[in-house]
Amino acid sequence: MNKKVFIILFTLATSFAHAQWTDFGFRVGMGPASISDDILMRRGIVGYNFSAYINYGFGQTESYLRNTFYLQSGVSLIRRGGYFAQTYSGYALGAIREGFFDMWYAQVPVLASFQFTMPMIPYWKDPLVVHAYVGPAVSVGLWGDQRERKVAPTYPQPTENYDHENKAFDIVGRLDVNAIVGIGVHWRNFTFDFFYDHGFMVLYDEIDVLSEMEGTGERKAFSGNNQAFIFALGYKLPVYKNKE
Repeated sequence: MNKKVFIILFTLATSFAHAQWTDFGFRVGMGPASISDDILMRRGIVGYNFSAYINYGFGQTESYLRNTFYLQSGVSLIRRGGYFAQTYSGYALGAIREGFFDMWYAQVPVLASFQFTMPMIPYWKDPLVVHAYVGPAVSVGLWGDQRERKVAPTYPQPTENYDHENKAFDIVGRLDVNAIVGIGVHWRNFTFDFFYDHGFMVLYDEIDVLSEMEGTGERKAFSGNNQAFIFALGYKLPVYKNKE
């Protein structure tokens, strides 16, 4: 899967040689972010997305898509993470371990985007434009926290009762490769977007003792991926060029 993502990223990047800047903008969004592991993870956190982007159009080409298709890239500051909880069996029966991940990344997407102008609405002076996009992104961890607490009432040993706080990227990998798919509208200079962001890089593997209680004999592992659903509000401006 990772090889396919990188191939798509390279293919889209080479298309920039035939594009020209058309407009740029800023986007601020938030929504539920979580780690997609159904063994340890219990709930998500509030995910954030702060983006600056630029659109590359193909208005000077002869393609019938010249006013419909464009590429979008830029840089985003995003927050991802989630809360986890674990109940133990065996010698530590009744023990509970819980904690959270709170991670911030810098993300660079390359999105293939399409836009369609809707029929004019009566009494509206400006058209409503629908846009959709899909593409890969690369995220690099900047900073974050990971905290966990374990309490074992029936086994009062320091190794089984603790409260730790760590730097998140000392525990999980910094690099993530994402896929983004979204839809939105823009009216005048305002944009409204809803998009899904899924990370493909496994955060880390950890044997989960809940599998012992299920009686399947399998040693399941915590191996979740980042994911988020983001609602965003933005503002964009055209790129003006001096005409000679």
